[in-house]
Amino acid sequence: MTNGLRFSARSGPPESAPHSSPAAAVDAVLTAAFAELPEPARARAPLYVQCGEYTGFAARRYVGRCHDTTRRLRPSDSTALEPAELVRRWTTAAGHRGPCFLLAGPDWRTLRERIAGPQAGVHLDITLLDENLPVPGCLVTATVRQPQHASPEVDG
Repeated sequence: MTNGLRFSARSGPPESAPHSSPAAAVDAVLTAAFAELPEPARARAPLYVQCGEYTGFAARRYVGRCHDTTRRLRPSDSTALEPAELVRRWTTAAGHRGPCFLLAGPDWRTLRERIAGPQAGVHLDITLLDENLPVPGCLVTATVRQPQHASPEVDG
């Protein structure tokens, strides 16, 4: 696949970022990115989410909440921080039925290329900017991956 258009958004405190949460930033960039895909491919195009940094942050925040004796641990403390929760709201609202791959390992690029094949898709990258804020500061970038078309053979 070839790289295509890129969309990005930031999350964090309202005074410094346009989106109030990482999930809101994800919604914005996925909406824009999937709108660029050909209509027949939108509902089933794969979504590749590079989320290693965010996964580490979510684990650290959850452990911190477990050890915080001043607050009561709630079930949402664990689920709200999961990387899958960042894309679930968008996939549900958009009716997306394509595969979603959460990539957090060191060799995600190779894995993505093996999985991707020639079809269109979207690669989402969640970069942690500041985990010490009440709302984590993240930069969310989506790259639209257009399908590769085979070159027609020319008889000669």
